[in-house]
Amino acid sequence: MVAANVPFVPLFPFNMPSTPDLGCFVDQKHGLQTDNFPIYEEPSPWELIGGKVVSFDHQTYFRVKCGKAAFHQRCLVYMRDAYANANDVIGAAPDFVLGGDYLPYPSDWMRYPPQRGGRAYFFFGEHSNPNAPGWAWDAAVGHTYDNYDNGTLATVQWDDAGGDLDFNDFVVEVAVVRRAWYFTAFASAVVDREALERFDQADPTRFNRPPRDESTRG
Repeated sequence: MVAANVPFVPLFPFNMPSTPDLGCFVDQKHGLQTDNFPIYEEPSPWELIGGKVVSFDHQTYFRVKCGKAAFHQRCLVYMRDAYANANDVIGAAPDFVLGGDYLPYPSDWMRYPPQRGGRAYFFFGEHSNPNAPGWAWDAAVGHTYDNYDNGTLATVQWDDAGGDLDFNDFVVEVAVVRRAWYFTAFASAVVDREALERFDQADPTRFNRPPRDESTRG
């Protein structure tokens, strides 16, 4: 698995487990939905509040679950702003690559850092015939969507060449977990450096420690 440089946010205020802490299963939003296109888009969590779209802090995880392709399979992973579309990632260098020059095999979870506000995540399926050079777009992608206490889990399934449309050639799980800031009372605190300097200069002698030598010890 390969990861490129991706934008980071300050990590201290967030809990960030190495695996998605989704909590308990709630229900299935929908079963398998398919599209004759190789790219799956996962939006970050949002709600319509007071007529405005409000995006929530979150973290996105993904891994290879399984695959039954005869070809090599890979998935290019991208993060973009909330209003991006598939055209914004075609031909661009990916942030991560799942799979590669081998038959599909399960992987560990990979993840982006926690994000504040809206994002769009794209998962681009490609296949390669071991007897021929280069990579080709997969013919189609489908996904199921489950709700959990703390987020959602999409199971994304590609069909490589489109001959049988069984959608089991390469299967990736995408988990989006809601995140909350620790110490929210301090999250918006701003350091007033001028005030700190005035405080430090007001009476610097009171911050001086007495000399630590033998003559001062009782």
